[in-house]
Formats: sequence, structure tokens, C-alpha cells
Amino acid sequence: MRDKVIKLYFYVNNGNGILNNFRNLFLGVFALYFALKLTSPVLLVLMFVVAIPVLFISGYFNVHYISKKSEELSIKHGTHYTIKQFELIEEQTKLLRQINKKLSRK
Repeated sequence: MRDKVIKLYFYVNNGNGILNNFRNLFLGVFALYFALKLTSPVLLVLMFVVAIPVLFISGYFNVHYISKKSEELSIKHGTHYTIKQFELIEEQTKLLRQINKKLSRK
């Protein structure tokens, strides 16, 4: 149960991060709400109730799909130094595997 609550918080938090990137869109929605002079507190509560699943879903997609592709693209199209660092890490890993093979033979 506790693990599920932590995961829900994690996804909502990440969804909030995504929505912060698009905050002007949401400010526009709220501006429209007030421009139309909608004064029903039920509508405000409904907006908050709808926002939680939206935050959860966007957080889930950010964690499982967007972040992976974003990291892949930043590595693939990174700066010269980032690419060089990645190549050195790959080389180091290969050397460590060779050392491990030689040590395990003895």
C-alpha cells in the first residue's frame, strides 16, 4: 500500500513538472473561466478533481516514455564533451569486462 502511494506521488509530481512547462495554457483556461464569469464553486472543485488524474497520466507518460526518449536524444545529439564522455564510459566498461574475464580464468 505504501509503495503504491509513493508511486502515485511520484507520478503526480512528475506530471506537475510537465504541466509547469505549459502553465500559460492553463492560466489561459483559468482566465477563460473567470472571463465567462463562472462562479459556481462546484465547477472549481470539479476542475481540481479532473486535474489529479491528468497530473497522474502525464507524470506516468513522462516517466515511462518521454524521459527515456529525451535522454536518448540528449546523448545522441549532445555536445562534443558529452558524447566524448559517453564514449569513454563505454570504453571503460569494455575494459572492465576484459579484466573480469581474465581474473575469472585464474
